[in-house]
Amino acid sequence: MTTLARLPKRERTRAKLIAAGLTVLAKKGEALTAADVVTAAEVSNGTFYNHFEDRDAFLDVLAKESLRALTAASAEATAGADPAWRFAVATAQVLSAGRAKPLWARAVLRLAEWGQPPQEELAHFLRADLREGFEEGRFRFGDDAVTLDIIVGTVMATLRRMIATGGEETSLALTVQRLLELLGLPSEEAKALSDRACDAATHCSESPETPPTRWR
Repeated sequence: MTTLARLPKRERTRAKLIAAGLTVLAKKGEALTAADVVTAAEVSNGTFYNHFEDRDAFLDVLAKESLRALTAASAEATAGADPAWRFAVATAQVLSAGRAKPLWARAVLRLAEWGQPPQEELAHFLRADLREGFEEGRFRFGDDAVTLDIIVGTVMATLRRMIATGGEETSLALTVQRLLELLGLPSEEAKALSDRACDAATHCSESPETPPTRWR
């Protein structure tokens, strides 16, 4: 893996801005400004605009990069586990991040609206989970394009609904449960997996790499 110190200067600066943006987003949410980011990154305003056209362009990159990092971290934490559990955890973590950070969720949705769909970031590990789940007989469907579109579309629709309602009327667990049922899991098992995954994602009450014994 290439370390930050070994990257060319321009790439190091860009990575530094993105890291600072994630920190500021977590602290300030909707109030995030370019000035906040350059202060956190300890660079000049001019440096920011050498890399990003404006705040919105920065948020688009931030959404894409953080979505990729989120799904990669989930995949690493649940490596070797039941594919249904891996799917539940990854989906719950994306939705939980969207509810906690509406600005981030809007940026993710904007990627789709501007012709830059987030399927690539979501689907890399999703494809592996679907393919393995299908091969093991856990899922009815594999990683075909229609199944991917249904899953990613549902995640996007849930993020959009959370923004519209402030997250108050959205059950993340029910969304994950319905997707698991769509893939072929019995309702009782889908609910148990979903509840546990969403509890871990929302409250950080347990490590996501530890599924219930029955699903290991």
